Amino acid sequence: MRTRKSKKNRADALAVSAMETGAQNAPVQKYERSEPFYEELLEFAVALANKLQACGAETYRVEETIVRIVKAYGVSKVDTFVIPTCIMASLETETQILTKIRRLKSGDTMLDGIERYSALCRKICAEKPDMKEARRQLLAVQASVCSYGSFIYYLAAFLIGAGFGVFFGGALLEALASGICGLAAGAALRFMGKLNANAFFKSFVCSFILAFIANALTAVGLCKNADIASIGALMILVPGFLFTNSLRDVIYGDTMSGINRLVQVLIIAVALVVGSSAAVSLARQLFSSIPTDLVPIDHPLAIQCLAGMIGTLGFALMFNMHGRGIPFALLGSVISWLVCSVLMRLGLSEPASYLIAAAVSGFYAEVMARIRKFPATSYLLAALVPLIPGAGVYYTMDFLRRGMGAEAYQKGMATAAIAGAMAVGVLLISTAFRMWGVWKKSRTKKAE
Repeated sequence: MRTRKSKKNRADALAVSAMETGAQNAPVQKYERSEPFYEELLEFAVALANKLQACGAETYRVEETIVRIVKAYGVSKVDTFVIPTCIMASLETETQILTKIRRLKSGDTMLDGIERYSALCRKICAEKPDMKEARRQLLAVQASVCSYGSFIYYLAAFLIGAGFGVFFGGALLEALASGICGLAAGAALRFMGKLNANAFFKSFVCSFILAFIANALTAVGLCKNADIASIGALMILVPGFLFTNSLRDVIYGDTMSGINRLVQVLIIAVALVVGSSAAVSLARQLFSSIPTDLVPIDHPLAIQCLAGMIGTLGFALMFNMHGRGIPFALLGSVISWLVCSVLMRLGLSEPASYLIAAAVSGFYAEVMARIRKFPATSYLLAALVPLIPGAGVYYTMDFLRRGMGAEAYQKGMATAAIAGAMAVGVLLISTAFRMWGVWKKSRTKKAE
């Protein structure tokens, strides 16, 4: 029930991706430095990078995968250019320049895939097998990437809505209603994904469905606060990770990739505004008994952390996180919100609190990645979930729907400031760890 793949496939994948003790000291094999060899080398590096990209890996990770593999086989001149939908890579030898381009038409966040393909990259760089064996290992890992079944997917959608229904100030009824809305939105999202619908249409339809259901449940007395029920379920659709990653790419220097992601964010945001506004307007014409402007409940910090952890568990399952790392990822979400909430209660501004909390999340993710020998992405995404300004996005849309331009601008800028602060906090830590890694390698080479 847990996955679609057999236990045997998972065991085989772990065997393929595991680093052997003496692999790093293995002698470099001799290859015939001919044009077919370089063609195969570049093709394999781009193919592996494309798998990572399809699983939602960061731009720098996709580029570094190509560079590391090509350099591991003795080619020092390699260039890459990656945007979310395309990979371009070239290598230069004494006699030729080879270039490969790979287009990505669709992809999804698959944390299990990121972990497995990253482990394979490390293994290939350490052992340097011939290209035939490298391709065999890539196919083995590809066949064993785990994907949860339908029951777990819908459970994840319900947990996201229910958890964040409480997190953003709802009571038990709001949590149940938000879970139902999340379930409906998740089902619609999955159905349209199978039909290859574009991001705008998917976001429009899903936001319309969840907002209408939330208001309908409020009208019949099964929910008291339609806004809270909508906000909790809307977390499934809010492009918080995409927005944060776009800012990270821009700040880090991957400008084209960052702008590409930012355009996607704007498209999705417009779809959410149009879809939810249309649903709320229709519902309040059909149902006249929907209360408005209700004040959210200020839950104790312990309840907020627990609710955020439940919502984070939903995201972990939806993003196909597997194994014993899940509890550590959930712990990261508790730490991040605890730090942020305590800092705000001490009087620190929202952007500063979110920046520090994001930096703590980044540090935790980097440490866990080194302890467990997995990419930091899984732990970072989970830790950042409670910090996503879902309520800010919703209220910005609500102000726009009601024609309150000044309030919408103010709320939108505050939400953007929070997302930007999160991006800066994560970037500071990841950059520091990468610089430390470069310094450590240079010290090791000098010692040798």
